[in-house]
Amino acid sequence: MAKRKLQSFADFNRALKSGYGLGDGESYIPWLRSQDVPSSGVRSKIKGLKTNRLHHLLSASETEFFYLAEYSDSVVDIREQFPLLPINLTLQISKSLDIPHPKHPSSKEPVVMTTDFLVTRLEGGKKNFEAISVKSKDERLSKRTLEKLEIERIFWNLIGVKFQIFRNSSLTESQAQNISWASQLVRYPSAGLQELVDDYSISSIRLGVNKVHDLLEHISDELNVSLEKGYEVLRYLIGTKRLIVEMSSPIDKSKIIQILEKRDFLGELKVGNL
Repeated sequence: MAKRKLQSFADFNRALKSGYGLGDGESYIPWLRSQDVPSSGVRSKIKGLKTNRLHHLLSASETEFFYLAEYSDSVVDIREQFPLLPINLTLQISKSLDIPHPKHPSSKEPVVMTTDFLVTRLEGGKKNFEAISVKSKDERLSKRTLEKLEIERIFWNLIGVKFQIFRNSSLTESQAQNISWASQLVRYPSAGLQELVDDYSISSIRLGVNKVHDLLEHISDELNVSLEKGYEVLRYLIGTKRLIVEMSSPIDKSKIIQILEKRDFLGELKVGNL
């Protein structure tokens, strides 16, 4: 898909009429897509397990946060690159703070600001919203970055939404890598994998520390399949959280795996807080 031009109010109105920044769940279209903005980071497009759409992520840190958020039981929707509209509100906030509003480098017109993520949580039968700005642990926050964050914070405060800054760490990096590793086969299962998982009962798997090779042999013997296919089943069970495992170090490179909990259910992915 081609890069869109977002340099003027006419461009913004055209984007809104096309549905950008609107909707929720599967119908949401991010205000900015990975191809719309220059980025020195690692961009990703990831199929959402809860939204059933492609998520446009503009950096490795955003990708990391996405995996962690999706893996949370309480999160029911994730909207990335969420526009702060109406633009008049951010203009008024910047004026009151005596902070220059972000402008397009070419047209010099004010641009629609965005927050990296707007997360919807369902807790106790009640929906709550959280706005998240993602910053890498290695990123030094300049004065200008802090000014823009302050505009964001006040915008969300005025409409009653909690605003937070997420900064990754070595722990969240490992957790996100493990979620990516396990959930890839949930997003794109190999032929026959779902049927194998449906036929397998996790009741005989032992809680606690297991040798990976022993676990694979057990699964493979139970299903009468190869170790490679048993490995796919293990990944799928972790990716759907039928097996809750320790994720503070890379699972795919380890010879042992610590199983904390078993959830013998099938159906929609319900993922829980780390």
